[in-house]
Amino acid sequence: MTSDSRGAAAVRGIDQAKALRVSPVYLAGEDRSGAARVVYPLRDDFGWSVGSTGVANVVLDSPCRRARIGYLPTHPVYTSLWVVGVAVAPLHPFAWTAGFSHGTPSEIVAAFAEALTYDLAGGGQDALLDDHDLDLVIAPLVQAGWRTTHSYMGPEDDGEAIEGLRIRYASPDGLARARWLDKADDDADLGVDRREGWVLGAGLPGAGWGAAFSAEVPDHLVAAVTRRLGAVRPVFRDERELVPELRERLIVSPSLSDDAPAAQRGETGGRGKPRRSQS
Repeated sequence: MTSDSRGAAAVRGIDQAKALRVSPVYLAGEDRSGAARVVYPLRDDFGWSVGSTGVANVVLDSPCRRARIGYLPTHPVYTSLWVVGVAVAPLHPFAWTAGFSHGTPSEIVAAFAEALTYDLAGGGQDALLDDHDLDLVIAPLVQAGWRTTHSYMGPEDDGEAIEGLRIRYASPDGLARARWLDKADDDADLGVDRREGWVLGAGLPGAGWGAAFSAEVPDHLVAAVTRRLGAVRPVFRDERELVPELRERLIVSPSLSDDAPAAQRGETGGRGKPRRSQS
């Protein structure tokens, strides 16, 4: 087999130890070892430094010191599981932030982190680029059969449908959503925070996750997440990690054994530099 970088190889080893392959990814739930999917490649392959803010909390800083990613499952202040911030220069305030709630599948966060790393390493676009382009974000969803809708229901809405938000897409099963919040929209009576930016999420009331991106996050980075949301390839989970309320909504099959051909397991060889996730 082609040699691989340490972080990617470690993540692959974790995947191969899982008993099940499940899809779609947005209903797979949080992987108990999922933090490694983000931390190991950034640390071992791309030189991000790793620190701690307490029990189980991890903070990663990019080599350029412009970006910080926090994995904060037990932090007393942050309610998000993952927090991402990017600044114009080291020690400057963050120009934009993104947050992923508890329950977010680690593959979703990894897709965003990989695209950000690619930008910071100079292989992609600028992580501070003003590239707001609706098509970049929604094209992968439309290709995957997502549709526009005029109602919204999700865990962050306590199961209450919300009418009138202008840009909203839902997965074919109706359990995953993407929407743009605009301060110019007259949504004050809808119970929606008057903020601006992309909001993604999936699941049922009380059994779901959400991700919020401030308006300044370049759309090509948000598109890395929507490409992964629209991708059909399964992810690996232990039976005990599946969210009971979503179990019957998943397509589940046994994982392939370690001695299966690499191509059958979806491995494509070495990983020399960060790249954007592909569907």
